[in-house]
Amino acid sequence: MSRYPAKLTPAKLVSNQLNFLKISNISILVGSLLISSQSLATPTEFKQAYEAYNVAFESGNTEQAAKSAQQAYELGRSIYGEASIDTANLGFNLAIALSNNRQYEEAAPYFEQTLVQYRTHYGDDSVQLVDPLLTYADKIKDLKLAKSLLSEARSIASDSENPILYAHTLSASYDKLVQTKYDKKQVRKYILQAKEIYSEFLPIDSTVLVNSRFESSAVYLANKKYDKAEIELLEVINQYQALDYTHPYELAAHARLVAMYSEREKTDLATQHCLAIGSMKPWSQEQQQTPIYRVNPEYPSSKLRSRAEGLVQLSFVVDEQGFVSEPEVIRSEGGKAFEKESIKVLKQWRYAPKFVDGKPVKATSTVQLDYKIG
Repeated sequence: MSRYPAKLTPAKLVSNQLNFLKISNISILVGSLLISSQSLATPTEFKQAYEAYNVAFESGNTEQAAKSAQQAYELGRSIYGEASIDTANLGFNLAIALSNNRQYEEAAPYFEQTLVQYRTHYGDDSVQLVDPLLTYADKIKDLKLAKSLLSEARSIASDSENPILYAHTLSASYDKLVQTKYDKKQVRKYILQAKEIYSEFLPIDSTVLVNSRFESSAVYLANKKYDKAEIELLEVINQYQALDYTHPYELAAHARLVAMYSEREKTDLATQHCLAIGSMKPWSQEQQQTPIYRVNPEYPSSKLRSRAEGLVQLSFVVDEQGFVSEPEVIRSEGGKAFEKESIKVLKQWRYAPKFVDGKPVKATSTVQLDYKIG
């Protein structure tokens, strides 16, 4: 498949590409910079701090990355000056590092400062603003502010004559706002629009496109557009089959198809995808069984009339294809009606099987079903 990141939000995708340019630019400038005798920092000190930040960032050491980014920013500001775009870029990197270390309140002023400096340097409608807008929106907890930042990013990108950039802003808007209080009909359309743009301009095996197909399938399923969801999910499976292991999205695509076919009583098709899950090459050699389709039990009418509550704990076996067998009640409260209903629905559940040494195996599991009124 094309060498796109396996799963990056558009904000991170754009940020990674642009930050590479920023890093390179700063590194080049350091060697040739003439420092006045009044400067509190030297190029060597700055270079060491900046390299320490890069090492910590790449290794995933968020605490050290935040500390080194702070040091690099302070030293760089002393060298470049408050108004320099290089200082703005260092502040942007610091904001990201603080956010990655869950220091969201500390990061916010640096994001704001980056936006002010970018507007001053590039202009209010410049495409260079899209990266900090998307990244700030991705990191911030304030959904109202994130919504405003994303709206500005979409507006700039839509006028940029760069369709891929616009698609990234649409996808980022969907990722941030879906399943929030701002999840309206238009939010669901964002990912569908992004997918159409990616389909036109990216190769069919681009991970960015394939992942947008997967996200689009959720929208189609929610709108009961099963035929469209099926097309997208089958294409996701088709593309990820090219890998020498099973990508999580391939598993999830099979799982969604199992659920969709089961709900529509297309048992044979659901079984095909259960079998496909059982023959996967796992991304983890010791992968545990994972639930992919569950049917909720119905409250027994006799218990509902009497306002009785209860619970049922069961053990069961998940076979190599993810089918449930040998359900056994190990504890129950409330009576046999709860036990009967629990066993009935449990037999309809489907799992991704457990893998040992890269091969699917039978494994036991347990679950508790609680029956409560209201």
